[in-house]
This record gives sequence, structure tokens and C-alpha cells, in this order.
Amino acid sequence: MRLLQKTNRAYFLISATAFIIAGVVFYFVISFFFKDQLNENLISDIKVIEGTIEKKGILPNYYPFIEIREISGKSERSYKTIDTLIFDEIEKKEIPFRQISIIDSVDGKNYLIIARDTLLEEDDLLEAIAIVTGSVFILLLICLYFINRKLSLNIWQPFYKTMDELKSFSYDRPGFKLSAVSQTDEFKELNDTLEKLTQKVISDYQSLKRFTEDASHEIQNPLAVIQSKLETLMQFPDLKKDQAELINSAYAYTLRISKLTQTLLLLTKIANEQFPEKRSVNISELLEDKIKLFEDHISGKSLILKKTIEPECFLETNYFLAESLVINLIGNTVKHSIEGGIINIILNKSFLEISNPGAPLNVAPEKLFERFYKINKSSDSLGLGLAIVKEICRLNRWEIKYKYENDLHKFTVKFRVFIS
Repeated sequence: MRLLQKTNRAYFLISATAFIIAGVVFYFVISFFFKDQLNENLISDIKVIEGTIEKKGILPNYYPFIEIREISGKSERSYKTIDTLIFDEIEKKEIPFRQISIIDSVDGKNYLIIARDTLLEEDDLLEAIAIVTGSVFILLLICLYFINRKLSLNIWQPFYKTMDELKSFSYDRPGFKLSAVSQTDEFKELNDTLEKLTQKVISDYQSLKRFTEDASHEIQNPLAVIQSKLETLMQFPDLKKDQAELINSAYAYTLRISKLTQTLLLLTKIANEQFPEKRSVNISELLEDKIKLFEDHISGKSLILKKTIEPECFLETNYFLAESLVINLIGNTVKHSIEGGIINIILNKSFLEISNPGAPLNVAPEKLFERFYKINKSSDSLGLGLAIVKEICRLNRWEIKYKYENDLHKFTVKFRVFIS
């Protein structure tokens, strides 16, 4: 959820709560003052009636608002206040009244004097308050929305500009600088901190890049010299058998180290996104070409190859990385297939799937993509092929999945975008 949405939600909840509480308080206050004023008016009416009886001897009756009758008994100079319902013959319903009564003695006679006035029904009062409060709340909510919208376009504009620039940040852009300018101290501090952080990241990246390139170069040169000298030694005519075996073993290990260095360098370059060059790659054609490289291995293990390759499937990617992905997937499948097994290769505009028969794994599938992990510990494999595949998929935002079903090991690469 975006920051402004959270802010608006908080404003709405706080405002709604405040208006509900204010509406309830407003109702009780208005009700109290209304009834208090009504009581004062009724008491004033009673005093006027008493004066009229005393001066004129007239008993004014205006039912149901004024009711006077002579009674026997003692006078009581205390007012009695009650709410009552009186049936209205015209409206054919009971009307609520506030009633104040007193027993007073005038010229030696006792009179029950009752003054009444209609009460505004509480339901009507509550409805009126709810309408007024709701209207004000909706009006305030609309105002808050436009105010926050205006704030987001002005105050928050540098923040969103900074976010957009950070999304386009790249390791190979030395001198990266945020262009957003703000008079807000917090945004200034944020931009300064981000600039220092990005410069540190770029510096570390450049250092790591130089180190990997230099390390690879410095390792490959001595290895090439060692290999050359070992090859020269192997040409000596008077070598003994055990000496030749030692030289061959040393030569094999130098080749292994050379391959390991190159593979680790490739992984580092992929992780550091040092393959920015992308073009339209015909994956169908590339897959067909690389399958031919493994024909000898396939026939050597008496494997049966079944392929369903949709023609003219193009991907926007780095050619070298696409080539590495295909070679590693096919090589892994051929290497781990049982003698006489069937290899299935399927390619369409959504995914590439390669499967081969075999016994189920005794480890979690995630382990397959770890560096240097090998199912067969005695294998001469480096255990880096699937790790390279995973890194290539991550870089291209593809999805690599493994599953075992129907006695088949299946590796599926789901492509993000195909070019038609």
C-alpha cells in the first residue's frame, strides 16, 4: 500500500471516529438545551395563567396546550415535569408533549394548572443531526482528498522523482547523482544518504569487477604456462610409466582448475550484471545447434532424443548467456540420464522444458541449484552448471523450476517476454 493511501486511510478513520463522537455529543447537548428552554417557556406560561385567573377570574383552556380545572385538596407550589403522549384526532396518531403541572390556590380555590408543548421527536432530531454531520463529514473528506492530492504533487514530488531515478540505477554508471531538489530537510537528508550509498555501491562494484578480471587473468596465465610445460614433458621419449601417469594427472588438474576459474568468473559476471548487450536471439535455432554438440554423448549412452521445437521463437537477451543456459541444461540432462533412456526437449513461446528418466532425488530440489553441489560426489563435474542456469534466469527475470513426476526429472524455464 502506498504511503498516501495509508495517510488517507488514517485521516478517514480518525475523522469518522471524531464525527461520530461529535454527533452523539451534539445530539445530547441540543436535546438538553431544547428541553431546558421548553421547560422555561412552560413555567412562564403557567405564571401568566395564574395572573389571568387572579386578575380576571377567567380559566383559559386551550387543550391540549393549556388545561385548568378546579380540584379539592391542598395546593403544591412545586412543578411536576413529565413527558406524555396525547392522541391527535387530526393526524390520527399520538404526539409527544412536555408537560409541567402545578396545584395553586387562587382566591381561596385550588386549581390544577397544566401547560404543555409539543416535543420534537428524538428520531427526527437524531435524523437531522445525522444528516448535518454526515454532510459536513463528506464535504471535509472531499476537501482532504484534494488537499492530499495537491500535497502529493508538490511536497512529495521530489520523493517520487528520487524513487524513479533509483529504479533506473545501474552499477556501471559512475558519477550517479540524484536530480530531485527539495526544500524539505528530510528529503534533502534522504537524497544525500542515497547518493553516498550509491557511490559506495558503484565503487565496490568497480573494485570487484577489476578484482575478478585481474584474478582470472593472473590465474589463467600461470596455468597456461604449467600446461605448456606439462605438454612438453609428456613428449619426452624416455618417460617411465609412473612418471607419465603423474604428469597426465597434473595436466588434468590444471585443466580442471582452468575450467573452474572460467566458470566462477562467468558466475561473478552474471551476478554483477556485466552482460548488458541484448539482442533478438532465435532460441529455436540456438537449441537445434547445441543439440548437435551432444550427439556423440547421446549415441554413446544409447539415449533416445525426442524434441518438439516450435520454429522462430525469439527472445530479447544476451546471446552468450542464452547459449550457456541451453548448453548447461542439455549437458546436465545427458550426463544424468540412464543408459537407453529417453530425453524430451520441448520449446514454445512460453517455456523450455527438458526431461529425462531417473530415480527420485534424496535431497531437496533447491539443493540442485547450489554452487558445487553434486549428486554423485565421485563425478568429475564442477557442480556449477545449474547454478549458472539459475543466475542467468534471475538476470533475465525468467523462472526456473524443477519437479519429479512420472519417473522423470523435469527442468522448466518460463520466459518473461517473447518477441514475435
